[in-house]
Amino acid sequence: MLPRRSLLKGIGAAFVALAPRIAAQEAAWPSRTIKLIVGYAPGGTADILARKLAAMLSARLGQTMIVENRAGASGMTATLDVARAAADGYELELVVSTHASLAAINKKLPYDAERDFAPVVFVGSIPLVLIVGQKSPFATLSGLLAAAKAKPGSLNYAFPGIGLSHQFAGELLKQRAGVDIQGIAYRGTGPALTDVIGGAVDMTFATLPAVLGSISGGIVRALAITAPQRAESLPNVPTFAELGFAGFDVSEWFGIVAPATTPQAVVSRLNAEANAVLATPELQLWLKQNSVMRGTTTPDGFRQFISAEISKLSAIAAKAGITAN
Repeated sequence: MLPRRSLLKGIGAAFVALAPRIAAQEAAWPSRTIKLIVGYAPGGTADILARKLAAMLSARLGQTMIVENRAGASGMTATLDVARAAADGYELELVVSTHASLAAINKKLPYDAERDFAPVVFVGSIPLVLIVGQKSPFATLSGLLAAAKAKPGSLNYAFPGIGLSHQFAGELLKQRAGVDIQGIAYRGTGPALTDVIGGAVDMTFATLPAVLGSISGGIVRALAITAPQRAESLPNVPTFAELGFAGFDVSEWFGIVAPATTPQAVVSRLNAEANAVLATPELQLWLKQNSVMRGTTTPDGFRQFISAEISKLSAIAAKAGITAN
């Protein structure tokens, strides 16, 4: 057996010899096709966004970036695949807000939403709007909450799935306002919205793009928005903060992550190129049309955002008793 000093010296020499090769590999990245995984079926907002980003990043990186849909288990199938992928920058994931909400309600995830991933870039968030049917007696949030306090349990809200941001927004409103409003789970936004319009359910939270047409067309009435400032497309709808609910910032969001040990040089390059793409007139227009609001631009900022989201949603879930089925 080699003496400890000789062994350490040999290991050190091996690292020194290997360092130039690793540096060369990182400098050569990318040298082949990159996969951007989406955990949902084609056609949704995440899929459309991923394809726009992939097309524009391909041109900037000089290599093809393809989008691969791996739908299943509310996105967990794709996320687990990426967590287990080689950390070489060739397999990434466009994650959405369920990346945090699933971690908040499911303590037995097959991966760690923070430790198993290297945040690359935060794309942006879409605010939620609290809406009621046009025939609803409630014209303001204060009027709705007054009715809820007068008759606890008499009002209800629809949400399109367990653990989605819509449910967290509903439960946060109940907690912050001190009211008893019953949540009703639906299979998707469409059926939930239909029952709100028809008056079978009193209210729902929905993403702004999903209901903007219905609001503009007078089919539903918007009472408040979760954005930090009023939306340009809904200038007359107040924010929750304006109505006395500071920090009411539940939203849907998007970002790109890589496996945890992806080289920092690769993460930095991807971050820079993605931010450049997101700043182009084409993407700026798409973001505006879909009410996507940008935030932090650095990998570390995105890491902090994810951590804060998981912490915030975990607190809401614990108080509301939201758990994965």
